[in-house]
Amino acid sequence: MTTRRDALRTTFAWLGLAALQPRRALGATTLTAAQITHPTPLAGAARRRLTIDALVPTGPDFDAAAAVAAGLCCVIADMSMYPRSFDEAVHAFARWGSAFRTPEAPLRKVLRAADIEAARAEGKLAVVLACQDASILDASTRSVSPSNLDNLGLFYDLGLRVLQITHNEQNALGGSFREPHDSGLSLLGRSVVEAMNQLGMVVDLSHCGRQTTLDAIALSKRPCLISHTGCQALLATGRNKDDETIRRLAAAGGVVGIFNMSLWLTERPTASIEDVLDHIDHAVQVAGVEHVGFGSDGPVLAGPSSDEQLEGMRAYARRNLGLPGSERIPDHVITPELNAPDRLDRLAAGLARRGHSEDAIDKIVGGNVLRVLREVCG
Repeated sequence: MTTRRDALRTTFAWLGLAALQPRRALGATTLTAAQITHPTPLAGAARRRLTIDALVPTGPDFDAAAAVAAGLCCVIADMSMYPRSFDEAVHAFARWGSAFRTPEAPLRKVLRAADIEAARAEGKLAVVLACQDASILDASTRSVSPSNLDNLGLFYDLGLRVLQITHNEQNALGGSFREPHDSGLSLLGRSVVEAMNQLGMVVDLSHCGRQTTLDAIALSKRPCLISHTGCQALLATGRNKDDETIRRLAAAGGVVGIFNMSLWLTERPTASIEDVLDHIDHAVQVAGVEHVGFGSDGPVLAGPSSDEQLEGMRAYARRNLGLPGSERIPDHVITPELNAPDRLDRLAAGLARRGHSEDAIDKIVGGNVLRVLREVCG
């Protein structure tokens, strides 16, 4: 008897082929291409750079033309879904597939690194599909069935190119940063990392616990990504990564992306782009400039107002107060200067002010992440 899941597999196996055709982004947004400005002195130069935001939680309902006009070349898009489950992932792929198929879309799905340069040449936004939780592979059946790895292969065929092992909760693959005792990679987790290596899918470890992160780095035969984090040496929160972890990631060829989540960058009552730059500078000192990038962990365009974001994050902190990542009630959530699609222009200008060379800036705002995508995805 054909089950609902079998029907979904058949349908989305077809979509995996159909979705190779581009589609226009859907829905309205508060920003348009005409409204985007470039206030920094290096805005023109930054627009000529290859820029990649290594983590953007989003669905396809945004103005991609506005993002391109702001100088953004590529985003690693954590597909909007909650909870992150098999069924929700199927629906997320459907939404993105529909967007990619719209004629004359300013979007291009990235299956290989060359697609990023092709999108840039076409004046389109390159989108690398990602998910922040391997729970989309469904409940663990490793001892009796290969279904989890079959699901991984299905999602790869649909275009998934970056998968985070865990999000905030421990799952069947490993421990999250919030757990009091990190289990490390499970047997299923090891099988998934090995299968991702074989397929050509990037292993993201941003929310993983320390042991799970180190296990994956040691096991993986391809460079891993910590797409969005801060440095524990500058702010001792469980959400950030310690120097030794960053060093091991770099030694294995990986890249650490510093995020724009100011609550985990500074304890000062206000935050600015300087806090992001401080963490980037520290990561460069620890890992080397070839192993540092930027993953905003914010929308492609502009996020909600500061008050709205702060209200939501304070509610989260109160619910989890005392756990890693919720050590205190925050005074802010993001740095306002980078809450815009030209964030990488502004970041490039800030790095230049701090004396980074043009070559180093190119690497940090996109080149290093592109290198990982090329080495892993082809």
